[in-house]
Amino acid sequence: MSTGNAYLVIPPFCTREEFARLTGLLEKGPEVVRGMCNQSTLPTVQVGRHQLVNVHQLLQDLASGKTEFLAGDYS
Repeated sequence: MSTGNAYLVIPPFCTREEFARLTGLLEKGPEVVRGMCNQSTLPTVQVGRHQLVNVHQLLQDLASGKTEFLAGDYS
């Protein structure tokens, strides 16, 4: 039985593709998030040969009042 409460579990790190899906950027194409990561517009971590979006850092920055994300912010 459902109570009507829904929770979205957000991982602390996710692939660029998963981040695009979660944020609605997938419709603009996978190269958009890849470009944002390559330009250091989004915080990322390197795990082996995979570059993951650091969602935890992004959420902390949003909570502290960050409203603009520009190229080089996370370089």
